[in-house]
Amino acid sequence: MLTGRLSRWRKLLLALLLALAIGGPFAYSAVQLARFERADVRRATFIYATGQSLAPGTHVQRIGLAATLARLGYIETRVAPGSPGQFRRVGSDWELFPLEAEERGGKALVRLHVVDERIERVTRADQEVADLTLEPEVLASAQDRPGEDHRPVRLDEVPRVLIDAVLAAEDHRFFEHGGLDARALVRAAWANLRAGKVKEGGSTITQQLVKVRLLSPQRTYFRKLREAWLAALVESRYSKQRILEAYLNEIYLGQRGPIAIRGVGAASRAYFGKEVHQLTTGEAALIAAIIRGPNVYSPAVDPSRARDRRNVVLARMRELETISQAEYDRVRRSPVRVRTLASPGQSAPYFADHVRQELEQRFGPEVSRVRGVRVMTTLDLSLQRFAEAAAVRGLDRIETSLPRLRRRDPGRRLQVVLVAVEPATGEIRALVGGRDYLASQFNRATLARRQPGSAFKPIVYLAALHARDGAPQFTAASRVDDLPITLKLGGQPWSPRNYEDRYEGSVSVRQALERSLNAATVRIAQTVGLPSIVEMARTLGLRGHLTPVPAMALGAFEVAPLDLARAYVTLANGGVRLPAVSGIRAVQFGDEDVQPAGAEAPVQAVPAAEAFLVTSLLKGVMTSGTGSAARASGLPDLVAGKTGTTNDGRDAWFVGYTPRLLTLVWVGFDSGEPHGLSGAQAALPIWTDFMQQAIQTYPQGEFSVPPGIVFADIDTGNGKRAVMACPVVIREAFLTGTEPPPCDEHRGVVDSVVGGWNRLSDWLRGSPREPVGESAPQVDTLDR
Repeated sequence: MLTGRLSRWRKLLLALLLALAIGGPFAYSAVQLARFERADVRRATFIYATGQSLAPGTHVQRIGLAATLARLGYIETRVAPGSPGQFRRVGSDWELFPLEAEERGGKALVRLHVVDERIERVTRADQEVADLTLEPEVLASAQDRPGEDHRPVRLDEVPRVLIDAVLAAEDHRFFEHGGLDARALVRAAWANLRAGKVKEGGSTITQQLVKVRLLSPQRTYFRKLREAWLAALVESRYSKQRILEAYLNEIYLGQRGPIAIRGVGAASRAYFGKEVHQLTTGEAALIAAIIRGPNVYSPAVDPSRARDRRNVVLARMRELETISQAEYDRVRRSPVRVRTLASPGQSAPYFADHVRQELEQRFGPEVSRVRGVRVMTTLDLSLQRFAEAAAVRGLDRIETSLPRLRRRDPGRRLQVVLVAVEPATGEIRALVGGRDYLASQFNRATLARRQPGSAFKPIVYLAALHARDGAPQFTAASRVDDLPITLKLGGQPWSPRNYEDRYEGSVSVRQALERSLNAATVRIAQTVGLPSIVEMARTLGLRGHLTPVPAMALGAFEVAPLDLARAYVTLANGGVRLPAVSGIRAVQFGDEDVQPAGAEAPVQAVPAAEAFLVTSLLKGVMTSGTGSAARASGLPDLVAGKTGTTNDGRDAWFVGYTPRLLTLVWVGFDSGEPHGLSGAQAALPIWTDFMQQAIQTYPQGEFSVPPGIVFADIDTGNGKRAVMACPVVIREAFLTGTEPPPCDEHRGVVDSVVGGWNRLSDWLRGSPREPVGESAPQVDTLDR
């Protein structure tokens, strides 16, 4: 009986082992194919910049129209463009045939009528249209990791010469075998046997792709068996074209400092500063040559060795008759020329990292698991180029003028953030998260927590101007004392100090904000109430920990730069709070847009008239306050903004906006080490540099005056409605019904005579005289 039981257990064990022997490889294969598919899908989820807009007012040279068309694959012709992807210049005008013209029902030829380098109008088939948006450019893929330079390309974008070079160098029988090349395996086995170790792989392109995506780099015979098995499985499931495209996007092609160069698209930009479709025969052969040993044959490491390896690839291409003898002779003699690898080849790397995080947060991780998804972002490549250049110039200027701030250690250098947002949509147009992505991939724009200092003050003043349960507690003309003040905090005295310990005495609310006076601001905050200020900050969309203590009114709390920008966006957008400041415009799958989970609608957070009042005050900052240096630099009088400085100059800020563009700049050390510079000294010049380029490139409008705003002439000495005898008068904005009473300090004989004459004139006309300040076309805050 015992023997019978043992026999049954043996049979069960044998059956189990047999099932594992048969089913195990199938289960393993299924798991590995699923991993391969996930990697393939995420690499094939492309992230795009927004297409370049060509609208009236746009400066064609500043956007680099010719270079943009070349990157997109357009070809310049001498005759009228007759097929998609062609363009020509006719005098100052441009004619182009969009690449996606077939979708336009044949009305494809577009003409840009240009005067003084600016587009005057756009016509399509001789019919005027509002604008033209070019095709979007690829930024990255959804699976790119921080610290990786990857620019995915479609197979149809890759020139034939590069495909021929890669096949000649790595697997010339790629389109003939089924994943394994028996000849190459025999050759490699013989070489390994003679060496007594794994010396040569003999791997096909499919095997190399499997190794990169699924296996470790360790060289063992067992791993080679797994590699061969999985390569055969991949070949049985996917087309040759899909495998080749994945390989060209996946191969490792060297380093730029700590950044890995991944794929031929990134390599084309990194080594040659051009798009993959623009590669010459020699450049294509050099990229193919690097594959064998990226850290050995990279031209950045050893140009001579790279040239020798390139010539080996060229010889193989000639042997396979993919290039002619004459071309081989010509290219073989040419030197290896590559650009410096000091600057990142990837466009907007900090922005791309942010978009990947936003993609998962807003749309869920599953959206990037479906092949064919296109992530359309909000990035304007022209503005991004301006932002990166302004950031570099600004930090160089600071360190040149103040050598004490220069640091040798890249991790300790002065850092910068620049974020540009379109107020009407909340779309991020440009984003710089640090001075050097190669040295640090930490995105300070979204992840750093810094004190905003005086950049928080506009929220305090909005709370003061807010009509809560009747009339607001302050108007722009209200008087407030700017004198030393001491408050008790936890039994201890706290005395806020003005910049450089200068106090102005009695000032208007406008002057207090224009000159960023701390003592006056604290008095206003105490009158309004700290909980009301916290409530207003939340209303504008400011997140983070806000404790209602007096120092909060001066920005003594931490906030991410992008969150502060969001609060300002509400002001610039007429009091409308948007759900988010976003880097993603749409996620497309086929012809459909994927909707984000829990999408919110915009909200009128504060009345448009109150938002306009703060904008009016911030325009004064630019004309006669702490931001006046921007106007002295030639910036037109259509911007509003505010400086921000924290204790000892640890953080320097400037946030400013037009109706079309809001830009925030922060400068500081990651460690919090003081640099001793104010927002006007460190951040404002960078902001001005960027905004000058942006305004000169794209047309900007004026702020419109919303209903509920009236204007009145105000005596600057007492804040009351001016009369004829008042010596210094400004034009001020008010909420309707909050204008101050007439000045009684300067009334005299002249006012009596003028008043009598006005009453007589009104009686003779038979109509009452309109009160002063009913309306005005714009705010004028200059003394007259």
